Formats: sequence, structure tokens, C-alpha cells
Amino acid sequence: PRQLAAGFFIKESMNLSDYDYQFPQDAIAMYPPEKRGTTKLFVVNTQTGEIEIDQYENLDKHLTAQDVLVRNITKVFHARLFGMAINKTGQSGKQVEVFFTEPHAQSLEEYARRQYDPKEKGYKLEFLTALRGIRLDSIRYIDFGDNLRLKKISKNNDSLTGILYKTDSDFSVEELFTMFEQKGKVPLPPYIKRSTVVSDDERYQTIFAEKLGSVAAPTASLNFTKTLEARLAKQGTAIAEVTLHVGRGTFMPLRHERIEDNILHSEPYFVKNSTITALHLAKQDQKRIIAMGTTTTRTLESIAPQILDANTSHDILSETKLFVYPPFRFKIVDGLLTNFHFPRSSLITLVDAFLQYKRSKLSWRTIYEFAMKNEARLFSYGDSMLIL
Repeated sequence: PRQLAAGFFIKESMNLSDYDYQFPQDAIAMYPPEKRGTTKLFVVNTQTGEIEIDQYENLDKHLTAQDVLVRNITKVFHARLFGMAINKTGQSGKQVEVFFTEPHAQSLEEYARRQYDPKEKGYKLEFLTALRGIRLDSIRYIDFGDNLRLKKISKNNDSLTGILYKTDSDFSVEELFTMFEQKGKVPLPPYIKRSTVVSDDERYQTIFAEKLGSVAAPTASLNFTKTLEARLAKQGTAIAEVTLHVGRGTFMPLRHERIEDNILHSEPYFVKNSTITALHLAKQDQKRIIAMGTTTTRTLESIAPQILDANTSHDILSETKLFVYPPFRFKIVDGLLTNFHFPRSSLITLVDAFLQYKRSKLSWRTIYEFAMKNEARLFSYGDSMLIL
């Protein structure tokens, strides 16, 4: 092992099994709280090793005018469609759920332009589906109704691709947007084992969601409220905004036992030059940068050179495959607001890396055990922790 600081060691190679833990199924938050902001907030002091249990709505009490809170303004689109698998002989088979997983661009519109197939008059899209009892090579197309079909389905590593098209007309970008929102359903995570309800349209979306393109919500922000925002502004805590569209890179499970053998799928991000300038000045003034969520953290650390360079004078539109695991030197983020994450995920490795970077007296496992003893609600609709 390699020593980082007094009494602080890290193994040279991290294993996926190091990030496994057991949790009771009834600890999963299947629904959001009745009112935003009423979930628990576990405030972790990395220097003293103390954990304070507060309410999310009181986040402002733990921040000051010397902090900049950075949030991800991505917006979730209705990525789940239900259709009928039609076989090679034209006979209708079973109903299948198709989960479109990758925007691959700053917006669905840009993705559609990039992926449009003029010969097929449709869009090549990546997706996941549970084809139980259906052989892939037996499918002629999947019929979603209203002349909307998915054809030329093929396997691509751990996902599928196909051409989404209309049988009676060309398919414009605007129609693609409208179709997802009208025909699709909210892409709740697979561990929320229930049908979507009307309230999910609102609650699986942050109050500041703006740019359409995510297949999962930046969950650390789901309990953020307008009243909290007003109190933060009143006390002088600045708020900055970035966009990272959540794709498979964030939510797909890691597969390889050696952590460093795993690769994340790329996810698109966009950051305004004015935000980069504000964060550059904040770092110069030694203000704390508090990231709301792992997606914000990955965006900020992906553009660390530009934030630290006073000469950046343009917006940044790019993609990141940044996979954060120990040891990782955080250059921008000083504090992290995040939910409790699924075992063996890249999100837990990021939290562990951040705690180790902060030379925390508490490990991620100790924090999780404490939280579950105190009846924490887990995952997307659940409680949060603030690591300072």
C-alpha cells in the first residue's frame, strides 16, 4: 500500500468488490417525499469525523457567502417507449419496453442531426430492452403505433441500435422531440420497481431543469426548492450552472473486478464561458466550490484546466468519459452534495475518491452504515449527504 498522509493508506489496485454493500430492499425510496426538501441531509465533516443529520431544505445553513454551489441544469426526456415486436413473417409478438439510452450530444436535436440516415429516413438510436423469450434475429421491427417503428435492430457490445422512423412521412427533429414527450414515459431507474405515475413527470426532474437530453436525473438536486434558492441568494452563496446529459456512462453498472479495467461511456457537457470565468475568480479568491452531484463533479473536473487558466474566452461543448476512483486529485471541487448510490457503481468510487482526497476520518462505508442505522432512504428519490 501507498501512504498518502499520517495514518492514511490506499491500496495500489482497487477492486469492484470493495464497493459492494448490503441494504434492505425497503430502504429504497420508491417514491419522492410528499414535499421537496423534506428528505434527510447527512452532513459529513471529513476533518472531525462527525456526521450531523439535518433536513435537505436546511442546506443553506451549512454553506456561506464564501461558497459557490454548482448545479447541473440538464432535463430528463421521456426515454422509455412501449411497442410490439413484429416477427419476420409479419406476426405480432410480445410487448417490449425500449429504453433509449444515449443522447451523445448537447441536445437531442443535435444528436438527431448527427444520427439521421437519409436512406432510411430515420434516426439511428442506441437503446436497451429486455427481450425475454424473443430472439433478436426474429424481430422484423418494433411497432410503437401511429406509424412509428424501430427496424434494423442489431447488438452493439452491451446495448442495441436501431433505426427509428415513420412509415408515412419524413421524421423531423421537432417530431422526434414531441414523440418522446407524448408517447414515452419517465425513465425511472430499474431498482424503482413500479409503474410510473403522473407525479414522476414533475418529481423526477429538478426545479431548474432546462436543457433536454438526459436519460436519468441529477438526483442530488431533486429536493432543491425555490425557498432554499432564495435563502442561499440572501446569504450571498453564489450559484453557477453547467450541463451534463446523463447517459449510460453514469448509470450502467461496472463489470470488471479490477476498477481500472472499466471504461465509462462518454456523456456530453456544455459550460458557458461566463461560468468558467466566475469559477476561475472563485478559485482565486479561495472560495469553496460545492458540486451538486456526481455529474456536476465530473463536468467540473473535466474542465479543470480551463477553469484554472485565466485565458479561457469561449463556451465549452464537449464529451467526457472521466471515471473517478482513488487515488484522484480533485482540482476544482471542494465539497460534494450527493445521494446514496447503488453498490458496485462508478458513483461510489467517485465518493470514495473524494473522501480520500479530503483525507477524511470517515470512509464511504462507515458513512453508509451510519446512514442506514439512521433509516436513510436510498438512491434517486432518497436522502442526500453533504461532504465538507
